[in-house]
Amino acid sequence: MALICLYLLVANGHLQSIDGLVVYRQGVSLAYHQSLHWSPPIFWGDPRTTSSYGIGLSLLYVPGLWLFSWLQPHMPVPHGNYDFSLLYSDPLWPLVGMPVQILVVAAGAYLVARLVRALGFGTGPALWALVLFGIGSPAIVYSRADTAQFLEGLCWIGAIYAAVRFRQTDRQWWLWGCGIALFFALLTRPLEGLLIAPAAAVLAVPDLRPWRWTRSVWTGAAILAGWEAAAVVVTLAVNVGRFGGPLNFGSPTGWTTPLLVGLAGSLVSPARGMLWAFPAIVLVPLGLRRLWVDGHRWPAAVITILCAALLLNVSLWTFWWGGWSWGLRLFLPALPLLAVLAAVGITALPAGVRRWLPGVLLAGGILWAVPGTVTDILGGYGGAYNGTDGSFRLSGYPPIGAWQFVHHLRAYFLTDSSAVDLVWLRLSRLTHNLSLIPPVLLAVACAALLMPIRQRARITSVRRQPLLEATPGR
Repeated sequence: MALICLYLLVANGHLQSIDGLVVYRQGVSLAYHQSLHWSPPIFWGDPRTTSSYGIGLSLLYVPGLWLFSWLQPHMPVPHGNYDFSLLYSDPLWPLVGMPVQILVVAAGAYLVARLVRALGFGTGPALWALVLFGIGSPAIVYSRADTAQFLEGLCWIGAIYAAVRFRQTDRQWWLWGCGIALFFALLTRPLEGLLIAPAAAVLAVPDLRPWRWTRSVWTGAAILAGWEAAAVVVTLAVNVGRFGGPLNFGSPTGWTTPLLVGLAGSLVSPARGMLWAFPAIVLVPLGLRRLWVDGHRWPAAVITILCAALLLNVSLWTFWWGGWSWGLRLFLPALPLLAVLAAVGITALPAGVRRWLPGVLLAGGILWAVPGTVTDILGGYGGAYNGTDGSFRLSGYPPIGAWQFVHHLRAYFLTDSSAVDLVWLRLSRLTHNLSLIPPVLLAVACAALLMPIRQRARITSVRRQPLLEATPGR
């Protein structure tokens, strides 16, 4: 609840990318026209009448679009090339899209904390995981965004958490939860969805030798396989409806970036480096070692392979930086898992270091995130530091370079991208400053909700309990 208040406090109230726009318009076309195409086309360099992205996030917009359907006549209609009114003046987005993004990121933070607890670590590490992820990482920036990477991350952490809980409780409804997460993972980002499916299955089954499976194990395997098969069928059917062929995803892909360039850009470049965007990543090796020593070897191996595979894919992809974005957007599905490892890593620190290092790393993440929560990426930063060359400029580090594109406090007009990018300030000229009351209330509520965790976040002792490794055959 504290994170939801915080994310509402820093909300911008508008779309901020063409990727997010077409995913959102796909939801609009499904809700209001029961179609995978829309008309008139959106001209953003080239005409677009459908989305080439997964349909998962679009489906989450549909219930809200139905609820606020009376506002449909007020939606902006595309006029000409690069029509920014589509991003800034849609009255449905703050009511439909913005809450979905906020809830997705907050739910991801909650599951990060729950997974730390499920792996046998205490309340302190769980709360550190929540705070490092929810405040000291790009998560707070992307609670304002419109792209699907954090929904994919929620599916990843949800599938792994459900698989772990099934192993601990043997309750089959956890497998249904895991299956639903796998279903939405594939529908949201097909490639990343294919990565998480075998990882969750390995954690869920009690033995990797099928000939030893009991009838209940086969039933569980069938549940996961059924959800995954359903996602594949829906994805292929959507491809046929959009582009006329089941294997036509509508956009070319390629892995042409030299590996060393991509890895350097992904990890340490000023504009994209995960080391600067999420400083707590330095604790990940300690977290992996702690999981391994404590007997959680399969979760440690699965999380390592998943994160490494996604990092390799992102670093090799032709547009490894992911376009106009804050940080390494394409790697964000792995961020919840990295937050889990970082929190576990805190428990492996010497007591003296543990008292100050997590706070320093949290402060570093907040420092990186602040420009992303108050400036509009369309105001110049996204274009100036787009691509490989821009990513390696020192000024690409947001606390250094982003501020040069903020020129005044309040937006002068609807599509003004050079003002402080908070929805409450954008509305203040129209509301005679009455819109400045909600952020004050949200700030007070956030502080009140966060205060009680200070004592509980202290890490004194953590029980060592291998929860997943005691099954014969493992």
